[in-house]
Amino acid sequence: MQRTNIRNSLFICIFLPFFNSCSYLFDDRINDYLKEKEAKSIVMPENISSLPVVDFYPLPENAPEDINDDYEVPLPQQVFSSGTTNEVRLHKLGEVRWIYVETLPSSTWPLMKDYWSLSEFGLNIENPTTGIIESNSLVIDGNETKFVMKIEHGIRQASSEIFISHLLKGKTGSWVRVEGEENLEERLFLSTLDFLSNSTSSGGTSLVALNLNIGQKAVLKQNEDLSSYIELNLEFSRAWAAVDRALKEALIKVNDLDRDEGVFYVSFTQEDEKGFVRSLFSGDSPSKGNFKIIITEDGKNKCSVTVGGETEDSKIFERDLLSEINQSLS
Repeated sequence: MQRTNIRNSLFICIFLPFFNSCSYLFDDRINDYLKEKEAKSIVMPENISSLPVVDFYPLPENAPEDINDDYEVPLPQQVFSSGTTNEVRLHKLGEVRWIYVETLPSSTWPLMKDYWSLSEFGLNIENPTTGIIESNSLVIDGNETKFVMKIEHGIRQASSEIFISHLLKGKTGSWVRVEGEENLEERLFLSTLDFLSNSTSSGGTSLVALNLNIGQKAVLKQNEDLSSYIELNLEFSRAWAAVDRALKEALIKVNDLDRDEGVFYVSFTQEDEKGFVRSLFSGDSPSKGNFKIIITEDGKNKCSVTVGGETEDSKIFERDLLSEINQSLS
């Protein structure tokens, strides 16, 4: 009898913690984060600087008080990398030129410092906080001149954009951009492009320039009604050109367009993954329908891209099309 009691006592001691843990495991706590309250941000003293903080997992502003099985967790923000091609391209839009590099600004920064240090113009000022590098001042045809390079985060998740300005010191002492044939920006762009193309991809990362990695120019977001849109931190002309280039890269057929209204009319098809034999006997990929891609100017340097299906059947593919565009933006 005593031995039986001891055995029962051992059974309770061993398995009681297990049953308690089971009650925790089988209790669905998937939406517990909605009950959390966001605390106030830490205020840094004025004499201490800190890097900007980006909250990639923000708490929803209008979380329901009563959570039940019908509540749907919003889809997370999609993030696309630039791949591993290490591509370098020179872009031009009107008077504006820039170099696109498939690497983070913190990795582009040390390469550009090396470029200016080795160039005939030299390196005078470098500020990793603002992403600005200035050459030495030179005297050309009796005028004092210099070059200013600005490194920014690009449209894609891991990309950089490089801008170069040729400045001339005016009579009042202020610096103005050089116009006409005396402008040497194209020469510097080609020289920079050649330097980057011949540089090794393992140039390292600058810790002091990590803040330049914040500020991606294209982000896929959701409205309160769970509809998706792309937020572009670009002026309208660049946003239009970027979407146009993305549609061509994604092989999305453009049936018509209206730049004044900011609208592309497209047909969207999506290839299903299929084996070699099956692909021989199958026809073209089925169409998901016709859509309107609308670019809306929300401010001086901010636009939004939305997608609308023409039929109820095509509306379920709006986010898929938006994702295709977002992935192809550059």
